[in-house]
Amino acid sequence: MSGRWPALLPAGGEQWPENDERPLVLVVSVVCDGRVSPVFVAHPEHAGGRDPFRGYVVEASDPLLRRPDVSGLVRAMHGGTVPGRGITASVLRLKGGELQGVRIARVREGALVLRAGELATGTDLDRARAVLAGGGVPDLAPRRRCAAGARLLYPARDIAPASVEFDVPALPAGVWGTEILARPGEPARPPAGSGAGDPLALGLAVGEDAAACRRALDPLPGALRVRARRS
Repeated sequence: MSGRWPALLPAGGEQWPENDERPLVLVVSVVCDGRVSPVFVAHPEHAGGRDPFRGYVVEASDPLLRRPDVSGLVRAMHGGTVPGRGITASVLRLKGGELQGVRIARVREGALVLRAGELATGTDLDRARAVLAGGGVPDLAPRRRCAAGARLLYPARDIAPASVEFDVPALPAGVWGTEILARPGEPARPPAGSGAGDPLALGLAVGEDAAACRRALDPLPGALRVRARRS
């Protein structure tokens, strides 16, 4: 993939400019020798308004995937002929019912958006990446059709926790999995401005639709136990 494109990073690495309008959707595509194949649509999640980015929700049956103008815009953003092979995310903005292309990002292995997309569709994009690297054509057919959400959990202020863990019995119904991201004694920070921050943990949910995923993830911070380091 072209080095001019920014990258979507693993959990905690995404950054959205504070003084820009929020990108409303990302179309994740597989590029194979000039052919651009959209795989799923991800909706970035924010705490509200211009509050910091906190994750993604993906619905395998998102109606945007079936819109010819979406696929056409994504392919036009990549250019007439796309060299190389890889996975990209096209950031689109919806304004007054019209779609506008914002930018294209390379999607690195382990990126948070892939976690949500793979849970929703069952399409193994890590395997697809390996097939692309070996010169083959990956199978992108969805294995399931549901919704999934990935939510980053940040501290309210800068801390260096002694320990971070989830109270498993307190996990909300619908939570598929969790992951602790903060290491003991290392800083964890809330997002500020265009910075991505350093999250404490990650929660993943699977449900019948995006609303079900949000219902599972919204109360998730209540199950997180953070023990402060003694001075």
